[in-house]
Amino acid sequence: MSEVYDLEITTNATDFPMEKKYAATISLNDLKKKLELVVGTTAESMRIQLFDGDDQLKGELTDGSKSLKDLGVRDGYRIHAVDVTGGNEDFKDESMVEKYEMSDDAYDKRTDSVRAWKKKMQEEQGGGAVPVEKEGDTANEEAAKGIKIGDRCEVTVGAHMTRRGEVAFVGATKFKDGIWVGVKYDEPVGKNDGSVTGVRYFECEPKYGGFVRPVDVKVGDYPELSIDEI
Repeated sequence: MSEVYDLEITTNATDFPMEKKYAATISLNDLKKKLELVVGTTAESMRIQLFDGDDQLKGELTDGSKSLKDLGVRDGYRIHAVDVTGGNEDFKDESMVEKYEMSDDAYDKRTDSVRAWKKKMQEEQGGGAVPVEKEGDTANEEAAKGIKIGDRCEVTVGAHMTRRGEVAFVGATKFKDGIWVGVKYDEPVGKNDGSVTGVRYFECEPKYGGFVRPVDVKVGDYPELSIDEI
């Protein structure tokens, strides 16, 4: 039977550590892929730091082809994963709202965006213009019709990694205009506990909650991922 390490996993995406078991023979590249959902970024955008049992920094792990054992990882050590893109840095005031900005070219390529919806509506209406102030609200209102509390879902905000969870809220909020979907994530990859600026919309543990626009949510048969899949 292969050797298994009990490791503490921390990231700059959450303040809460996680206990995980990994085979000593797993490569650093494979470990990064398993941590993508937890950190909220791709393996290529992740730095890995190693801390020993006394929580002293031993160094940064860089050779993706080597196993954890060959890299000096041992049972009881801590792995700290850093998203170098800064995509998980907290925002002030609207820090509980997940958002992402992308270039016009990248946005044009999306088929599920407000812009894509606008083009479709223009075609259906014979080329008539859709008011800019209405396009976002209408797209989100249409998307929200197919989302209900208790639905399992996948959330993809811009280029961030897809995350899974359960819909816990659908509707208007006091922190921002429009319709929002509150999600209780399977992993601590969110930004709140179901409340924003003192107003509670649903219950969950800290860092397990998040609010996203309906167009960023897909509901369906999305079971919680097993440890091996994370």
